[in-house]
Amino acid sequence: MPVRQGNGHSESVSAEERILAAATEEFAANGFHGARTQAIADAAGVNKAMLHYYYRSKDNLYRQVIAAAFKRILTRVSMSWIEQGPITDRVENVVDSYMDGYEENPALLKIVLREVVDDGSRLKRAIAELRKEFPLESRTPGFLIKEAAREFGLAPADMVHFLVNLIGMCLVSFISPLIIESMIDFDVSDMKGFLKDRRKAIKTMVSASLGTLKTRKKGRSKV
Repeated sequence: MPVRQGNGHSESVSAEERILAAATEEFAANGFHGARTQAIADAAGVNKAMLHYYYRSKDNLYRQVIAAAFKRILTRVSMSWIEQGPITDRVENVVDSYMDGYEENPALLKIVLREVVDDGSRLKRAIAELRKEFPLESRTPGFLIKEAAREFGLAPADMVHFLVNLIGMCLVSFISPLIIESMIDFDVSDMKGFLKDRRKAIKTMVSASLGTLKTRKKGRSKV
């Protein structure tokens, strides 16, 4: 994690945040290899020495960009899973958590797509380091999947595929407009309206999918 100055001045925190924000945009625009630390420093209004003081290296800064963005999303998601209330409401809140996270940080999606094209090693390492930061074991993805499967009455494998479908539907909503317009001749020029409709559609589909999985499991238990 970033190294903080011992005096804890607010301007130090502000400098870290500016560097992180500038780095997010630079990495999204140019990828890890194409991004320049000097450009990041200039955009953040700091010198390169300060950038390296806080983040030590370009590689570490890149991982911190990924970790910070995913931490916000995963914290929301985990809170949606463990809150009290009907299962359907909680699943819908999980959808909102992912959609809000991606909508608030479109640069993250570009970084992730670049990682998919690359070998993804830095993304994997950043996520692995992030998991260690979750203060409660009950908020780790693996634990949540097991608990959700138990509560929803599903096999853990079914729960994994359910979540992959949920996450995939949310993610593709932001990266597919060009494909949608080209393949099915559907106008998505109103991106805000499109995403609003997508939220509703995804919630409907995941609720239906959850019901189907539970019905299928009941059928198996009778055999």
